[in-house]
Amino acid sequence: MSKKYALILFLAVALLVMVGCEADPVDDAVDEPDDEEPIEEPENLMGRVEEPLNMDGSSEGYPAGPIESAGAAIYLAYDDDFIYVLMEAEVEGWLSVGFNDSGGGMNGANMILGYLTEEGEPAFRDDVGSGHAHSEADETAISQPYFERSNGRSVLEFAYPLSFPADQGYNVEEIAPGETYSLIVGLHSSSDNIDSKHSTRGMADFEVQP
Repeated sequence: MSKKYALILFLAVALLVMVGCEADPVDDAVDEPDDEEPIEEPENLMGRVEEPLNMDGSSEGYPAGPIESAGAAIYLAYDDDFIYVLMEAEVEGWLSVGFNDSGGGMNGANMILGYLTEEGEPAFRDDVGSGHAHSEADETAISQPYFERSNGRSVLEFAYPLSFPADQGYNVEEIAPGETYSLIVGLHSSSDNIDSKHSTRGMADFEVQP
């Protein structure tokens, strides 16, 4: 091989090496999968409060947004001693809200009903669900009940002990932080006869925030 061809070959190899060095480096690193799944907040919550709430028909002080069910809005909260419940709906009849095991229906539910008497006075009843019906419990534990109706809108609010009265047939013995329960909702659009069948009913699970 002549010196001329040897020099040409040398220059060609050098040029190839230089081009290769200027190319983008190959990233051999493999992205590691993210093992941490995003934490999803439960849709419905019973928030904790440090001070007792006033039972005055106002949602002020309830830490979580309302649960929407059966055309009603229900606010929930609790402290060391009581559950606080506010239910409001655009109806002119009775309202009811109850508690059961997660996914449970009316059977065995602890149900609180609010309505107006024939004299237009607020009245309340503590019932236990049985099948698709309900009847008055032997013992009631409703505290500070509130019921008002104005301009076609009814509001029920009450406090209730975290531990339910025993031996009443309730599926749930108490409301415990960190647990999930079902909220049972029923109402009547125009009647205060609590023995009449509901116009609308619904159910929604909620989690009690620790």
